[in-house]
Amino acid sequence: MIDKTLLKHGETIAVALSGGKDSVCLLHLLLSVKSELSLTVKAVHVNHSIRGIESDRDEIFVKDLCENLNVELKTFTIDAPKFSAENNLSLEQGARVLRYQIFNGLISEGFCQKIATAHHKNDHFETVLFNLFRGSALKGLTGIKPLNDKIIRPIRQLSQKEIENYVFENGLNFVEDSSNIDTIYTRNYIRKEIAPKILQRFPDALDSVERLSKIATEEDEFLDSLALNSLVEKDGKIYLSLSTPKVLFHRAVIIAMNKLGVKKDYEYIHVLQVENLKTLQSGAVVTLPKGVTATREYGDIIFSSEQAEKSSLEIPFSVSKIQFENKTILITSENIDKPYLLFDGDKIPKNSVIRTRRDGDVFTKFGGGTKKLKEYLIDKKIPLSERDELIVIASGKTVYLIVGVEISDLVRIDDNTTNKLKIKLI
Repeated sequence: MIDKTLLKHGETIAVALSGGKDSVCLLHLLLSVKSELSLTVKAVHVNHSIRGIESDRDEIFVKDLCENLNVELKTFTIDAPKFSAENNLSLEQGARVLRYQIFNGLISEGFCQKIATAHHKNDHFETVLFNLFRGSALKGLTGIKPLNDKIIRPIRQLSQKEIENYVFENGLNFVEDSSNIDTIYTRNYIRKEIAPKILQRFPDALDSVERLSKIATEEDEFLDSLALNSLVEKDGKIYLSLSTPKVLFHRAVIIAMNKLGVKKDYEYIHVLQVENLKTLQSGAVVTLPKGVTATREYGDIIFSSEQAEKSSLEIPFSVSKIQFENKTILITSENIDKPYLLFDGDKIPKNSVIRTRRDGDVFTKFGGGTKKLKEYLIDKKIPLSERDELIVIASGKTVYLIVGVEISDLVRIDDNTTNKLKIKLI
């Protein structure tokens, strides 16, 4: 009855043990294959401080059960109502967030390698309905997966009826959670009011939704792969073309945020804000969670994580091969392969330095006309993400040369030039 494909020989598995019939069934089934698979079976119980005396009763039951079965147990007490209120979450959401923080912590500290939860086929059915009613995208139809990183659901394929039969046939004791009856909670309302009516009219609905979820999962994974291929990663930034089809664009935005560390802290409004950049001019920026920004730059959206501080490095100008941070600049009078910029070396002031651009810099473009360097770079359609990385030769606020881009009219070659220099970014 248990899905052994989720279990590896010699693993340590901790059961999320509430004391209800589902988790008690899961614990019993894992213990039944313990010797066969050389498993170490443990348990973890979380008291959510929601039901007062009844929650304490459940904890006592779980402690006695684990003691009788010789199962190592860890118990935790959390204040789910307070946490949910402080973080503007429903009680169900808040309790789940805290619970999974505990689960992930136990795995990180080595108490177990995986956490097994007692989700089953009916839970999956109700989850798909819940996601459907709240307007979920295709991913919501995939429901509860048997495997989610280190969280496994070994009885996910069993129906509630099969679990109840197993508990009855094996004479297993369990406790009833009164909050599971209260239909004020959305999940309970679906479980008690909606799902039974659907199953009464459509007896095969559990299996039908399973098929739907399998198809949705396959198509969702395929679309994710296409969205991933639409992203280009370069120098710590992620580029997304504005021409990406809408069906992939939203997914690509989410994948880009995930890659930059925004995995659960975003909302759909953030995706829409990024999409809105399509209608804005180049340079428009959207601030996303965890210091991530999305910037419209001509034909792309560029995602980056907290712009790095501008370099304060200054290197005196000299005719030589110069290492500037992770770039190499060659300044020479000798013959070198193109591309390079040609300029009059004698027109470079003696106090000039090699550095990155700064606020207030001015530039006299080739052919005449002085303007702020920022405005010149915008006119040249140099993307914002590249501007702060440009290397210049400057004296004070006057920029004489932008490496790899252009020389100032102030250092152009003329009939009186005797010191022709070439500069190239290697």
